[in-house]
Amino acid sequence: MKVLGIVCSPRRRGNTEILVDEALASAKDSGAEVELVTVSGKNIAPCDGCESCAITGKCRIEDDMQEIYSKFSEADGIIFGTPVYFWSVTAQAKAIIDRTYVLWKDGRRLRNKVAGVVVVGGRAGTSHAFSAFHNFFTLHRMTSAAGAIAYASEEEIKAEDRGGGAIAYAGEKGEVRQDRRGMAEAKALGRTVVKTIEKYKEGGLI
Repeated sequence: MKVLGIVCSPRRRGNTEILVDEALASAKDSGAEVELVTVSGKNIAPCDGCESCAITGKCRIEDDMQEIYSKFSEADGIIFGTPVYFWSVTAQAKAIIDRTYVLWKDGRRLRNKVAGVVVVGGRAGTSHAFSAFHNFFTLHRMTSAAGAIAYASEEEIKAEDRGGGAIAYAGEKGEVRQDRRGMAEAKALGRTVVKTIEKYKEGGLI
């Protein structure tokens, strides 16, 4: 079983990557083979709406997204990570989402893959970013695992279950490590993705 982590932040080794790393480490401890991909420095063009993929089954744009397509194909589970930019996902995350149109058009090739998301924000907008990914999962008929929403402040950490995400906030690089709740939710997400994949495999669904 393979779990892929996609960090959709333009920064390397920032808070989003830390959380995705935590989720992948937990998935690995639970028995999965894991791989981390960061989009920082990669050339991923936006979808130009040419519709050629509807005929060929392939995206005609030759850039770094081609490699990510193959990694999506190999993965049983995918954990996405994005910081909040203007109350939504990053431009890099939206480019990846839009470029999966070819996978949706060509028989929903992401169907039944287990998906999760971690979102790192300041004070607002995390729910919008979180929803953007969950809408994406729904359209592709992916199976959504519990996600982690992290904004990273200890005073915001609550004891009760927030139902699929932690709310905290992180501004400075590395600050998310101080958010015990956010880190714990990312760790739980990795385990949940693996357990969900196992259930699917036992039922012969994937």
